Amino acid sequence: MSSKTIYILLIIMVVFMLVEFLFFFLGGRTPFEIVYYKSTMEYDYSGNATFTTNAKLYFKDEKKKEEYKANYASASKEGLNEYFSQISKEVGREIVPLDYRVNVNDSGGILEVTETTFLKGAARLKGDTLDTSMGSLTLNVAGETEIVLKLPEDATVVSVTPTPVEWRDNTMIWKPREPMMFPKVIFRKVTENEGVHQTTE
Repeated sequence: MSSKTIYILLIIMVVFMLVEFLFFFLGGRTPFEIVYYKSTMEYDYSGNATFTTNAKLYFKDEKKKEEYKANYASASKEGLNEYFSQISKEVGREIVPLDYRVNVNDSGGILEVTETTFLKGAARLKGDTLDTSMGSLTLNVAGETEIVLKLPEDATVVSVTPTPVEWRDNTMIWKPREPMMFPKVIFRKVTENEGVHQTTE
């Protein structure tokens, strides 16, 4: 596998915290430490979602940091599409990135990366319900980690796995300390006689 391919995969993997794959591709020797990670996933009723990821990467080697920045800038949309094509096969539905934006801020030894990806098919439609699960996809803990999942304000939640540590106004938050499965949230649009689930902590 070429160096460019490795870095493209690295970039895309950050979106889903697939650190285990990252270690595999880099032979177990990553050039940085993930000291902070937050991913916010905001869904709509069509099954689409906007994923916004913020990661802070600590580099001991300045040269490695510059190499990473250079390769990050050259990542292609084709590489992104190829990766989600593989994920689609894993979860059994087509997930297509329709928009991808990234911002990299260099602050000394810390590289702060913010990615925003709009995904078509991020949730599975089952009749009048939607399911956010991603098959066997596992989220790995890296530094200080926070996973946020937002649903439409008028959505009613059928079930949630695993249980979030915070849940307010259809925003659920997980702060895992060990690997966890990608959140499986089943929801639907609230009917006229139903109330919206407001708070669980």
